[in-house]
Amino acid sequence: MGAEIDLAGFTFVVILNLGITLAELIGGIIAGSLALISDSAHNFSDALSLILSYVAERVSKKPKNYRKTFGYKRANIIAAFFNSSTLLVIGGLLTMEAIRRFFEPVSINTNVVLVVGTIGLIANLLSMIMLKKWSKESLNIRSAYLHMLMDSLSSIAVLIGAVVIKIYGLKFLDSVVTILIALYVVKEAIEIFNASLSILMESTPAGFDVENISSQLLRNPVIKDIHHIHIWALDERNILFEGHVNLKEDVKLSDAMRIYNEIKSELEKFGINHVTIQFEFNGCKDTGLISCS
Repeated sequence: MGAEIDLAGFTFVVILNLGITLAELIGGIIAGSLALISDSAHNFSDALSLILSYVAERVSKKPKNYRKTFGYKRANIIAAFFNSSTLLVIGGLLTMEAIRRFFEPVSINTNVVLVVGTIGLIANLLSMIMLKKWSKESLNIRSAYLHMLMDSLSSIAVLIGAVVIKIYGLKFLDSVVTILIALYVVKEAIEIFNASLSILMESTPAGFDVENISSQLLRNPVIKDIHHIHIWALDERNILFEGHVNLKEDVKLSDAMRIYNEIKSELEKFGINHVTIQFEFNGCKDTGLISCS
C-alpha cells in the first residue's frame, strides 16, 4: 500500500465519525431537519464500515496456514464488496428521498443546519485526508474513503441548500444537489463493486489477455501447446497463473525446471507473480486454452 495504516490514526477517524453522528442527530432534532438526521444515520453506517475496513486490513496481513493456504488476503476484497454494496444502497435511498423532497419541500431551521453542517464538513474532510493516503492500492480502504467523500459532498450540499433556502427560499435546490452527489457516488461504488466481485468470482483480471499470453509462451521452441489456462487475482496485487504445458519432447526433470523458469520469467513481464505449471508429453487429447479432457 502507499502508506502503512496505523491503529491510532484509524481509531481517530472512527471516533470523529461517531462524534459527527451524535452532533448531526442532536442538531437535526433541534432544527427539525430530516436531512441532518438522515446524514447522522449515514455517518453511523460509515463508522461501522471504517471499523470493518480496518479489521479486514489487519486480518489480510495474517500469515497463511494449513487451513488458509493462500492466507487471508481476500478479507480486504470482501470488505470492499460489502462497503461498495452499502454505498449503492445509500445512494439509491438518498436519490429517492431527494425526489420526494423535491415535490414535498420542508421548512428547516437554517441557522442550526449551517452550524452543524459546517462542523460535519470539517470532520469529514479531516477523515478524507487521513484515509486518502491509505487508499492508493486497496479497494477496501478506497471504499471507506468513498464513504467519507460521500459524507463530505453531502455536507456541502446541506450547507449550500441551507444558504440558498435562507436567502432565496429555493428549497428544491437541496434535492437537485443531493441527486447529483448520489449519482456520482453510485458511479464510483459500481466500479469498486465490479472490481471486488470480479476478484471474488476469480475472473481473469482486467488487462490480461489469455490468448496473447499464450502466444507469447508458445514462442518457446520446446512447447507444443498450452491449455487449461487459468489466470485470476487473489487481491489487487497478487495475480496467479496455472496451466498445462505440453512439451514436444520427453525431457528430464532438470530440463523441465529450466523450462519452468523461462515460463515464469515471461509471465512476470505481464505482472503475474504466482505460477503453477503441469508439464505434459502427449497429455490431454482434446484441448483448448481453458479446457482439458
